[in-house]
Parts: sequence; C-alpha cells; structure tokens
Amino acid sequence: MATQVPPMEWAQRKDSIYLTIKVPDLKNESVDLTATTLAFTGESDERKYGFSFDFFDKAVPEESKWKNHGRNVQMHIVKDDKDKDHWPRLFSDKKIDKQFVTTDWSRYVDEDEEAGDDGFDMSALDGATNFGSGDDDDYEPDSDDDVDLSDLDPGKPAPV
Repeated sequence: MATQVPPMEWAQRKDSIYLTIKVPDLKNESVDLTATTLAFTGESDERKYGFSFDFFDKAVPEESKWKNHGRNVQMHIVKDDKDKDHWPRLFSDKKIDKQFVTTDWSRYVDEDEEAGDDGFDMSALDGATNFGSGDDDDYEPDSDDDVDLSDLDPGKPAPV
C-alpha cells in the first residue's frame, strides 16, 4: 500500500503558523517537529498517509503543539524569528506547497492588518500535545468529562 501525502491548510501570523492536516478518522498518527522539518504519518480507511518536509524557515518545537481531532490534525507552530516578515510559503520546496498546501481562509489575516489581530483562536488546541516534551502535561479535561451521559443510552442502566 502506497503512502499518500494528505491535503493541508495553513495560515500564519508574524510569530506562528496554524496548520491543519486533513485526514478523516485518523489512527496511529505520529507527528514529529524539529526546528527545520515536519514529519507526519497516520492511517485512515486502510490508507497510509505520510510526509517529511523541510520548512521554509525555522520553528521552535518546544513552544509548538498539536492535537488529533479525529477528522484532522491541527498544529500551532511557533516561528523561530518572530520579527521576520511572513513566510512566502510553508515548506522550502515550492512544488510541495503548490500540490498539497492551500490557504486556510478561515484563519487568514492579511499581513498589513495583523497589528490589530489577537492571533489565532487556540481553543481547538486545548489539551494538545507539546512537540518538545512528547508528553501531555498541559492536558485540561473538558468541562463535560465527568458528566454522566448514561441516560442518553436507553439500553444502559444509570449508575448508582
């Protein structure tokens, strides 16, 4: 079975990148970020997905994070030099960007209008895994994690 490169969407601010890898029902995912490279593998519907591409510029893995949402993987990647201009593309190879990466228009802000912007909405990454540590120390349970939902399933008795 051949490995496919999944479609991706990205948006950026002067200090960071928001990247979405679009693979529904993703399982067995592996995401590795270095200062210069992003590597990804995963499976969905008996298909293998994966890539390892060099960034256009450097990132800071220790400050970056990612989360699998089931239908996609979302990442907040912090740029190394937060004062440089926007990257002209995500990866160093133009062909890769043209073939697999599109603009995330829902998160896009023009470079000239960024000054009034508060940055990316990071609520989708609550409980995300940090790249640098490999653990989930920042995990915060959702507000409904301890709610009893057994009454929604008529076949199950309610807990006592």
